[in-house]
Amino acid sequence: MHIILRAILAILITLLFGVSGLFAQSYQISVSAGDFDRSNSVVSFYFPGEIEAGVYSITGDNGEEKPLQVDRNNRGWFILDDLSAGESKTFLLEGEKSSAGSEVQYQTDENTIVIQNSGREVLSYYHGYNTIPDELDLDYKRGGYIHPVYSPAGTVLTNHLNVDMHPHHSGIWSAWTNTEFQGRTPDFWNIHNYTGRVNHAERLEETWQGPVFSGFRSHHFFEDFSGDEPVIALNEEWQVRVFKSPEGYHKFDLVVSQTANTSSPLVLPEYRYGGVGFRGHKDWDDPDNCTFLTSDGLGRDGHATRVNWTHIGGHSDGQLAGIAIMSHPSNFRHPQPVRIHPNEPFFNYAPQQLGEMSIEPGSPYVVRYRYITYDGEPDPEKLDKLWNDFAYPPGVTVSKTND
Repeated sequence: MHIILRAILAILITLLFGVSGLFAQSYQISVSAGDFDRSNSVVSFYFPGEIEAGVYSITGDNGEEKPLQVDRNNRGWFILDDLSAGESKTFLLEGEKSSAGSEVQYQTDENTIVIQNSGREVLSYYHGYNTIPDELDLDYKRGGYIHPVYSPAGTVLTNHLNVDMHPHHSGIWSAWTNTEFQGRTPDFWNIHNYTGRVNHAERLEETWQGPVFSGFRSHHFFEDFSGDEPVIALNEEWQVRVFKSPEGYHKFDLVVSQTANTSSPLVLPEYRYGGVGFRGHKDWDDPDNCTFLTSDGLGRDGHATRVNWTHIGGHSDGQLAGIAIMSHPSNFRHPQPVRIHPNEPFFNYAPQQLGEMSIEPGSPYVVRYRYITYDGEPDPEKLDKLWNDFAYPPGVTVSKTND
C-alpha cells in the first residue's frame, strides 16, 4: 500500500513541477566579466534542465532583482548592468514565472512588424509587401527586409525604393550578386536584371517580446529565374533580436542562416559586394553629408579592409545620427572585408572579396551582425567596447542548487 501511495505522490509531483512549468529545481547562475569591463551587456546561456519559456526573476548576491527571459530553445537572457574586468557575480533563479512587463515589444499590421525599446521605435521589417511609388514597376513590390531603422531620437537612418538611385537597395537586406548555380549565373541582388530575386515567406515564423528583447524569425527564398523553370537555390532564415538598451543607443542583432535547397551548391566567385547590405538615408546620397569610420580608423578608403565594425552616418532631415555595423568572430573569413561605396551611402561585409566561396548542401552558411544606432558623432572607444561585448560576451556557469 505504501509503495502505491509513494508512486501516486511521485506522479503528482511530476505533474505539478514538470508539466506546469513551476520549478522543481532552482539554479545558480555565475557570470564572469573576463577581460573586459561590462556595462549593459547581453548575457545568454542554456539551462542544464528543461525550463518553460517565459519571464522569470533572478536575484543577485547583493539582493538586486533582474528579469530573465527564457526562449523556446531553453536559453536564458538577461542584461548585466555593470561588472568590472576580472570580477564575477552570482544570481539565483527560483520560483514561478514573473509578471515583469515587456519593455521591448512589437506591434504588427498586415505588412510590417515594428519593434520598440522602452517606447522608442528601433526598426520595422516587411513581413508582407511594401508600397511602391508610381515610378517603379511591380518587380520592386517585395518584403523580407528591414526599413526604417531609427536612432534613439527617432531619426531615420535607412532608405528604400529610391527612384533616382538603386531602388533595389532596401534598408537592411540580404542577397548575392555574382553567383554560379547549376551551370547558370543568376543575380539575386539586381532584381531589375530578371535572373533572380529573393522572395519572402509573407509571414512571420515566430515573434518574441519581453523585458530583455523583442524580435522575430522569418524565412526567405533565393529564386533563380535564369533557366527554363524557376528554381529555389537557397533557403534563408532571419532571426532578429532588439535588446533593451539605455537611452544613448539602440542595439539589435541579425543572424542569417542560408542552406542549399537542392543537391547543387551556390558558388560565389570573387566579387566586391554581396551578402547583407545596408542602404543609408536618402540625404546621405550627398557624399559630403555622409561619413564612414572603420574600427581601424579609416573612412571611405577602408573599402576592402578587414575590420570589426564600420560606422556610417550623416545628417538625416537635419539631424546628425549614425549606425555601427559589427561582425562576429564566428563569421566566415573573420574579420570580413568590407564594401564601402566611393560616393553612395552603401555598405556591406563581403567575404567573397577574398576569393571564391560556396554554400554547400548540408553545410549552412551562418553570419551574425550587431547594429548599434546613436545620435551625433560616433564614439570609437565606446564602439570598441560594444564590439568586445558582442564578440566576447561574459562567461556563464549554470548549476542546479537542489539536486
